Amino acid sequence: MENYREYLPELKTTTLFQDIDDEALIDLLETMRPPIIRRKAGETIGLRPDMAAFRVVLRGPVREPAPRRFKWDMPRFGEPGMMMGEIPSLSRFLDHIERPAKPFFTPKPLEHDLDMLEFSGEMLVKFYGEKVAAAQGVVLRNFLGILAQKVTDVRRELFLLRDGVDMYARSGVNP
Repeated sequence: MENYREYLPELKTTTLFQDIDDEALIDLLETMRPPIIRRKAGETIGLRPDMAAFRVVLRGPVREPAPRRFKWDMPRFGEPGMMMGEIPSLSRFLDHIERPAKPFFTPKPLEHDLDMLEFSGEMLVKFYGEKVAAAQGVVLRNFLGILAQKVTDVRRELFLLRDGVDMYARSGVNP
């Protein structure tokens, strides 16, 4: 079994696991059993080619996340909690399009070691029992908040490009 407790300081700073008691979080992870994927500097992140899973950074080059403007802002690359592959993993759009002969992008080698949790969409919604149901519900709420914030950020960019309006400005118009 993975030693999730070793990563408790990083887990507590992640957006996905915020607002969950330490022991409840450890119980949830020990029940769900997401694998810990370790990559060394010089290797690539190595997401699954079928994109049936996504990863959450546990430990990387950045130990303390930068302050966030909004509760569910995505951590920056290398910060604990930063997610990779969650949109294609959950949307499953790759199951319905002709795949290119090569990937959309070439993964760059990592500059630092990176430890990550790997989740499937099914792992998020499977019922694991009453003991961890409350913590799992918080994880789902946080996950939906993160996805909603990403959509909102993309809409902000659209409104800025199309209309010159910054929806995050206090007045709602471009200053």
